[in-house]
Formats: sequence, C-alpha cells, structure tokens
Amino acid sequence: MRELALPSLFIAGPHSASPGQLETSRSNGDIMSTITQISTLPALGTLSRRIAAAFAVCVLTAILSVGSLVGLTTTVARACACGCSVFDVGGLDLPQEQEHGGRVFFEYWSQDQTQNYVGSSKTPAALNTDKEIKTQWYNVGASYNFNRDWGIMVRVPVSSNRSLTTETDFMFPGQIQTFNSRTFGDLEIMGVYTGFAPDLSTGLIFGLKLPTATFTAVGIDRDNQIGTGSTDLILGAFHRGLLSGDNAWQYFSQFVWRQPFLYQSAADPQGFFDGNLGVVQTYHPGMQIDGAIGIIYNNWYHVLGLDKITPLAQVIVSHRESDNGSGSDPLNSGFDRVMLSPGIEFTKVLDEANNRVFKLYVDVEVPVYYRANSANNAGTEGQLVAPYLFKLVTSYNF
Repeated sequence: MRELALPSLFIAGPHSASPGQLETSRSNGDIMSTITQISTLPALGTLSRRIAAAFAVCVLTAILSVGSLVGLTTTVARACACGCSVFDVGGLDLPQEQEHGGRVFFEYWSQDQTQNYVGSSKTPAALNTDKEIKTQWYNVGASYNFNRDWGIMVRVPVSSNRSLTTETDFMFPGQIQTFNSRTFGDLEIMGVYTGFAPDLSTGLIFGLKLPTATFTAVGIDRDNQIGTGSTDLILGAFHRGLLSGDNAWQYFSQFVWRQPFLYQSAADPQGFFDGNLGVVQTYHPGMQIDGAIGIIYNNWYHVLGLDKITPLAQVIVSHRESDNGSGSDPLNSGFDRVMLSPGIEFTKVLDEANNRVFKLYVDVEVPVYYRANSANNAGTEGQLVAPYLFKLVTSYNF
C-alpha cells in the first residue's frame, strides 16, 4: 500500500527576446528563489505527445469518476477489507520539475472502520458480526530519479497494526472479542516514467506489490488480514496543469489500478471459532481502481517562517470488484466510493544551492457517497466503513 501523488508543471510566460523563446517566472511547485530562465518552445511533435498524454490521463480519470457512481460491473468489492490502496492517489509528492536525485520519506496512514453499510445506507451494527476494524500503517521509503525520464521508488511498511473486533459465536454465542495483528506490511517496488514532457507534468507509474505481510494472524479472517497473500500488478498515470496564467491555481488528475494475479492459500485463521480448524482456504482479492481530481493553490510563499504552504482540495473515487475464494465473502464484498479530501503541504528549504528540501503533507479523506455490495450470508450482512481516513507524509529531498 502506498501513496502516490502529482508532479509539477514548468510554466513559461511571455518574453520580448528572440522569437521561439519564452521567459519563465516561477514553475509549478517551485519553492526556491524566483529565477528568470529561458526555455525554447517545444517542437510540434513533442507538444502533440504532451497534449495527447495529458488528455488521456484526464479522460481516464473522468471515466473512473463517473463509473464509480453508475457502476462499472455488476459486482463490486469488499469494504470490510481495508480498501487502503486509496492512499495511492491524491497529494503532492511525485517528482517535481526542479527536483533531481533522491528522496526519502515517512508515511502514516490511519482508518477506523465502525459504520455498517448495506447498499448506500448506514444500517444497525447488529447486522454485521464484525464490529470494528482499526488500522495504522507506518511506512518508510526512498525514491531516486536516474534522469528526467526515469525513476524508481521502494516503499517498506515497517509496521502495520490492525485490530478486529468481531463476534466469535461458534462456540461462544454472542461473545465479542478483539484480535490484533502487528506485522511487516506488503512491500512495493515502483517505476516512474516522466518523459512525455521536460516539466515532468505527465507520467506513468508501474510496479508490483509483493506478499511480504502476514495473512495468517489468528482470529482475523482472510479478507481482513493485513496481508492479502497476493502479488499485485500496479499501473497508473498522472497529469498536472494550469488553471490561471500566473501559476497560482493548478489542477491535477491521477488514477492507479491494482490487479492481483498470484495467490496463496492458508489454513482458516478463524478456524477455532467457526468450526473450520485446519481447513485450507483460498482467497483472491478483487481488483481495485482509485482516482483523484483536484485543484491546488500554488502561490503562498514565505509564511510563518516557511518557504511555501500549498493547500489543495480533491475528489477521490474508488471502485473495487468482488473477492473470491473459500476464505472470502463475495456476497458482502465490493464498493464504489466518493470522498472529499482537503489537504495541505508545508515546505522548508534547508539548502537551496543543493536542493535540500523538507516537506510535510497532511490530508483527511471523508466519504460523501458509499455503495456497498451486501447480502445476507449465514446471518450476517453489510460492510464496515470508516467515517474518515487520515494521511501524513514527511519527506526530504536531496
């Protein structure tokens, strides 16, 4: 699980010098001193590729946004499982035009799933045998740009903590217990391509999520384990552009697709309570797509001793298909979700000459629409939903 966000866009202004040249004042995301630069106009072919790439990303994100409301398929995916790949989208921390070399970061993600949903309505907690799923992720990672076209990122979830409060009524009717799992999370290795334009405003991401987290914690069913036991293909794209000619207002668009394709079976971790002790289960998590569209205010410099403060507002949408396998609950798995998310980033330049920059980013993601696939399954019905999600990212560029 990981968070990816948006690159910056290099902006050119009018210039009275020789034809075919433009003078730039401040590029999108620029947090250094204002420096006048000369930039030649891109060739027609390059400009066409940039426009085509930006258009494709925006169209795909728009399709995702509409699709999450009307339903892309007749099945959708499990909300009791965390759906935490939503942290992959939104925010401000992909490579920016003025950044080169490396970046190290720390991430904290949190959600507390307490509200039971059937369809698009909140329903009584008594309908669902699961009562609460509380999770915190602590990730460290690093990225490195080999050049202006290619980069790599590794995310290491050094600690992932989950508690599941649920009924264990096979042997103890009506009894509610809490089970805990603390484990190394699922490792991610990602590549980034930003060669569509010299300003890094449009790019692709691609990589794998590896099954390094446990998926056998005692008392927690397979679809609520921290680890999925699957290897996932991750593909995505992003774009960022201008809403005003002075660089103050910008927009961004991004989507990330996760497709599990290798799976691992395991003995039922709740076997002691549900009568399946020693029974080996299969679990195939559903595909998930997350997208974000937002606006950024990029002209708030030298405030409160900081070099830059960047607020943003974004809409985040998710669609996940149903889980399958004997360890899944396909009748109560699947969701379409729309969230509103305000965020803010604080930037402090530590060494301008060598691009040493510290950043702190925070956002809160609040669901405003949720449609949970749900049906009665052995007396239980519904999916647990978090009333909000929280994300914090600190990073150091060097």
